[in-house]
Amino acid sequence: MCSRFGKNNLLVTALSYNVGYYRLVGYGKMPKSRLIQKLESGNRNIYEEYISFRYYKEKVVPGIERQRKKEFELLYIP
Repeated sequence: MCSRFGKNNLLVTALSYNVGYYRLVGYGKMPKSRLIQKLESGNRNIYEEYISFRYYKEKVVPGIERQRKKEFELLYIP
């Protein structure tokens, strides 16, 4: 499902597993995330958008933030 994102398909797949595929790519009235919009436009500067998926009930969760940073470090291909 995420193969259309080229080099970043593994990164997007890992994130979609954790937050939900349709939350990223949108469905119906739910808009696309800024991360997907940037990737589709060819902009690969996505660190801030990737790390922004660290909230639960409108609060930053330190454990999720560490996980997102580590995932980005391991899976991002420059």
